[in-house]
Amino acid sequence: MNAVCSVLLLLAAVGQMPDSFEPLVYEAEDYTTPKNAWQENRTSEDRWNLWSTDKDADKKWSGGVVLQSPLVKRDRQTAEEGAPVLNTRITGIPKGRYEIELKIGRALAVSRDGKTWSRMADRNNSLGVVEVNDGTFELWVDDRYAYDPPGAAYYDCLRFLPVPQRPERPPVQGHARSRVEEPLDRGLVARPTAEGHVYLGWRLLKADPADVAFNVYRQSGGGSPVRLNSAPLRTTTDFVDAASPKGAACRYTVRPVMAGAEGRACREAELAAGASAEPAIVLKLDPGTTVQKVGVGDLDADGRYDFVLKTPQDNIDPAGDYWKPSPDTYRLKAYSADGKKLWDYDLGWAIERGIWYSPMIVFDLDGDGRAEVALKTGEGDPRGEDGRVETGPEYLSILDGASGKQVARDDWPSRKIPGEPYNYNISSRNQICVAYLDGKTPCLVVNRGTYTTIRLVAYQYRQGRLERLWAWDSREETGRGRYRAQGAHIMHAADVDGDGRDEIILGSAVIDDNGNGLWTTGLGHPDFCFVGDIDPRRPGLEIFYGVEPPLPEAALCLVDAKSGEILWKLTEPTTHVGTDGMCADVDPRYPGSECYAADIDRERKFNKGWLFSAQGQLISDQRDGSMSLPVYWDADPQRELVRGRTITDYRGQSHPPRLEGRVVAIADVVGDWREEIFTSLPGELRIYTTSIPAADRHVCLMQDPIYRIDLAVAFMGYYAAPMLSYDMATAAEH
Repeated sequence: MNAVCSVLLLLAAVGQMPDSFEPLVYEAEDYTTPKNAWQENRTSEDRWNLWSTDKDADKKWSGGVVLQSPLVKRDRQTAEEGAPVLNTRITGIPKGRYEIELKIGRALAVSRDGKTWSRMADRNNSLGVVEVNDGTFELWVDDRYAYDPPGAAYYDCLRFLPVPQRPERPPVQGHARSRVEEPLDRGLVARPTAEGHVYLGWRLLKADPADVAFNVYRQSGGGSPVRLNSAPLRTTTDFVDAASPKGAACRYTVRPVMAGAEGRACREAELAAGASAEPAIVLKLDPGTTVQKVGVGDLDADGRYDFVLKTPQDNIDPAGDYWKPSPDTYRLKAYSADGKKLWDYDLGWAIERGIWYSPMIVFDLDGDGRAEVALKTGEGDPRGEDGRVETGPEYLSILDGASGKQVARDDWPSRKIPGEPYNYNISSRNQICVAYLDGKTPCLVVNRGTYTTIRLVAYQYRQGRLERLWAWDSREETGRGRYRAQGAHIMHAADVDGDGRDEIILGSAVIDDNGNGLWTTGLGHPDFCFVGDIDPRRPGLEIFYGVEPPLPEAALCLVDAKSGEILWKLTEPTTHVGTDGMCADVDPRYPGSECYAADIDRERKFNKGWLFSAQGQLISDQRDGSMSLPVYWDADPQRELVRGRTITDYRGQSHPPRLEGRVVAIADVVGDWREEIFTSLPGELRIYTTSIPAADRHVCLMQDPIYRIDLAVAFMGYYAAPMLSYDMATAAEH
């Protein structure tokens, strides 16, 4: 084993992987014979051209030189046709394991023995992982294969990418003795309705016995509480008070009934005198404040959800022409459940105003009942002359949820990767996730990279300190080219293999709980992916993908979450599958969740849309309006769709109310199992909650492990509707 690999393994053993996987680059012309097979800077029909005068040759080709074949109009039958066969024999290679990439242009024939040939096309092709023991490697190359459109083929260089032995990472043993879960109260909410009644909704908790029932009480003025229901409520966790004193101030509470005895009353829900039938709870913000993201967590340990708001709503993308200088800084503003402002935190100029620069998450990481805020931070004003931030320290920081004060920090993965060219757009892609890596402890997993190399570092937070658990680099995996560039625009965590521990779903690749690659489809970067019990007719979880890069097929596909096996796929070519993706049960005619995605053309205009059943049956191949904001709103187990200001069923029926503002989150934060819709208006955050009487009851969605983590990661990256570990309609049937 060479010294580099020894160092890699040593670092891996203590939970760290190095930033450098320096490739060895061998120029084709330096190790290839016969030398009379080419001429310098001159084309012909029977010789290669050793070309160094190409425009921008230094940018296009390694070392600024490439071997160019004659024009290949059609496949050639023999090696004698076209230019001579080339034999590349490299010597002096350090002993070790390497993934070998062949950098080419268009199409070439490649052989390891000079007899058996295979076709390789486009720029970087992996020849697989090779163990080099004697310092040599040999390859034959020919120009016999055509490309569409026809042209010359190019043979540039071979890159030997060191592949260390996979480190033996032990399973994570976190600080928690039992699974850390936030204690929730009943979340009782009281809202006046347009009919002059009062709608009440509250949580069913997973700790409740199966036969729990509820009694509802109203107290008006200084009178005694009056029970409103004639018999304990067993079917739903909501109630309509049709006899509420008109315009009077009222206080409501709910008591559980177990084994015929009443339990303790929950926290009261108050209705002010003369309260109007406004369908939203309104949090007043500083004048003019707009909200981009909402983080949800119990900051003060009172059993209610509080809110951390990222403001303003502006977003700058690091890519090319989309980028522009940040006009100001982001701020985090924390509010209690009753609208009291708790703290205000300025992210400063070190964090540009875009979601990829500013990943953050709200979660109780140490199990003390109070949520922390984990986020990427920097120091000072490191902006360059053009406004980009490309220097200066970067940190993973922990803020105390109650005060907003920083209590711990560690270095964020570096923006520069030794051995790879620096690219501002690529390096600016950062994400964060929470995962129960040991099944009990909520661990942080920070990410840098989406489109090329991807790096992760996992932590636990305890006793005021961040402790590293493991680090992972996509380059350490065998066949690492298949893990490279597989990231999505949101990270998920779920127990995909049924071992009681969460895995990390990067996108088209999944990382096991101990920090080793579990599987990858190799399909490339998905603009979105959804993880849950999508198809209830088969065991386990599934993942629905919408892959952005052009593909001849499988840009939309459903895979088995445990193995990565493709269960069904789109069999049409795509150009650019975009962000308008959805996975939700919206059509009761088909079991499980329907899967939607849209393709856009080269001018970024709508091209085509597809809606599939969970079993892969095509339901529609037309654009059916916006499908990206599903919400549990009415009484059935299907989700409705937020389309502009309207909440509708998939097949058309609309539901009140009309929404005001821009939707920034959807989550089950108060009331029964139906979800709330958060919208942002200047100076306001509105939280719409349904007043439609329910038909049945379900445990609070936030107590489902997949839903809770999905909601947590919705505070960063692209929004994706939170999924469930079970199928709601199947649960309702039973």
